[in-house]
Amino acid sequence: MTDISYEPLRGMRDYYGEEASKLAYLIREFSRLASLAGYQEIMVPVLEEFRLFALKGGEELRESMYVFQDKGGRTVAMRPELTPGVVRAYLNSMQGHPKPVRLYYAGTVYRYDEPQMGRLREFRQAGVENIGINNIYIDLEIIDLLFSFYKNIGLSENIKLKIGNIGILRTILYKYNIHEDRQETILHLIDKGEVQKALSIMETEVKNSDVIDFITTLLRVDEANAEDLRSLIDTANSIGLNQVSNEISYLERIARYTKELELPCVVSPSFVRGLAYYTGIIFEVVHRDFKLSLAGGGRYDNLIEAYGGRPTPAIGFAVGVERTALVSKIQNERDRKAVIFLVDEDLVKEGIQVASELRRAGITCVLNTKEAPLSKLIPQYASQGYNVALILGKKEKSEGKVTVKWLVSRTQETVERERVVDYVSKII
Repeated sequence: MTDISYEPLRGMRDYYGEEASKLAYLIREFSRLASLAGYQEIMVPVLEEFRLFALKGGEELRESMYVFQDKGGRTVAMRPELTPGVVRAYLNSMQGHPKPVRLYYAGTVYRYDEPQMGRLREFRQAGVENIGINNIYIDLEIIDLLFSFYKNIGLSENIKLKIGNIGILRTILYKYNIHEDRQETILHLIDKGEVQKALSIMETEVKNSDVIDFITTLLRVDEANAEDLRSLIDTANSIGLNQVSNEISYLERIARYTKELELPCVVSPSFVRGLAYYTGIIFEVVHRDFKLSLAGGGRYDNLIEAYGGRPTPAIGFAVGVERTALVSKIQNERDRKAVIFLVDEDLVKEGIQVASELRRAGITCVLNTKEAPLSKLIPQYASQGYNVALILGKKEKSEGKVTVKWLVSRTQETVERERVVDYVSKII
């Protein structure tokens, strides 16, 4: 007897059949769209140096990482996200490439969170990183690309893009010489909804009542219209926060263009995302029936420099594949499945040839390997979604034909061997 459990580790899952196909479909559709947008695929290791993620990942991410010492005594971590690994790969071998460098990826990530609906310890992310240029064209292209993915999979009516600019708060915090570690604490508290705690810290650091009043007002604006943004800009200018007003103006420009693009956006000046490396525009996808975000991203113009590279702007996003699968109503492609029955071993060559031809035509095809009467086998294959059976016997071989049998209706027709693939392709 073995004491090995057949259950996966807590917070991890096995996927099979339709569930696995759904995840694969989402990754395939994402990869197709990213490729059409000029992004090249990149694959990075699951295991990286702990420091790579700890440096700018943020408090929550550091606490949830799978961290251990390898046999060489190095402190390593299973990747909790893919952006740092992509940036490391860029620094290692792509700095001389023409800018922008456009990269996309899909892979598993690991976080030791408390498992719950939509939150696993192993899950999949698909995303893009655009490295090397900072302008509004790229920001808008990235936001539109993210929405296009959800539109392509039929979710455009049920989602909204929440857009903010973390540069508004960062500009204030830098103006008052608040250390980045302290900034991280403040932004983490705001992200977790503990706004009063964050304000208390800022009051001790800023010591300017007008600025604190402005920040308090800012953090109350969850959904802003053009008038709200203009009021914030005027207030910032009136108390000497001119650079802050520039950041709000940039958010206003983004809001204006996303409206022209007919993207379903909510502009939120108070919006903060948890990762510590964000510097400017940030965004996430929210679903009307799901409390967790489906995807998110933003601009991280200082991360490459923090890793020792030259100052290099960058922006990207990642899609939570499992979360997206939970809310998507993907209609599986119509099954096109055939099974080939061979009367005896002498016909194996013909059977394999027909199977190969059907597969090249995009039809799932298997050779029957079970020993049982057709009357028992046909219901079994029909219950597994097979549409037709192709029967090859000595008579069919001598006449150059194949018997094609519908598995549900049990009707059949004899078809010439050379046109059997075209025939099956048309009827299923």
